Amino acid sequence: MIRLKTLLVGLVLLAAGTPAQAAVIISFYAHHLSSAGLWVEFPHAYVTLIGTTEAGSLPVKANFGFTPPVVTPAILLGPVNGAVVSARDDYIAVDRPKFSFPLTDKQYAAVLAVVERWRTAPQPSYELDTHNCVIFVREIATAVGLAVSDDERFVRSPNDFLDDVKARNAAFLARSTSGSGQTAQAAAP
Repeated sequence: MIRLKTLLVGLVLLAAGTPAQAAVIISFYAHHLSSAGLWVEFPHAYVTLIGTTEAGSLPVKANFGFTPPVVTPAILLGPVNGAVVSARDDYIAVDRPKFSFPLTDKQYAAVLAVVERWRTAPQPSYELDTHNCVIFVREIATAVGLAVSDDERFVRSPNDFLDDVKARNAAFLARSTSGSGQTAQAAAP
């Protein structure tokens, strides 16, 4: 009996002293169209990155979307300036992620590469039907290995687009949220 107690205490101490698996969790969001006065808030599709990197254990808390810095009717007429933006915490708080999963450091770097490419794109870089928030999030999803659709019906519909991505990657997402440690690279066809 004493040996069993000693073994149990030892296992508890070992488990307590073992650091948790480091991971940055990516969450995909589709912001509901809402207005405050005459202003509609943007971006409508965005991602959050929260957690700790595997290498170096660096803390991460960021979010990225793509939108015109000033939203005017000009977006209906052709290309306008675009910007990678970070949403306020209260903006994110009113949304629920469509899905989330842990990234490897390689996938995290791939997300940051997409963000940087869009951030440094020549202006005007926003075009309503070819280079908008949904396309930005689609590139991030592709960069981390998710299966996505290029169907034009999704280009102005963040909710429908992310619902489709979730359905296409359902098996992977089920495994990743069950703690199996799978990465999105296994999800690509």
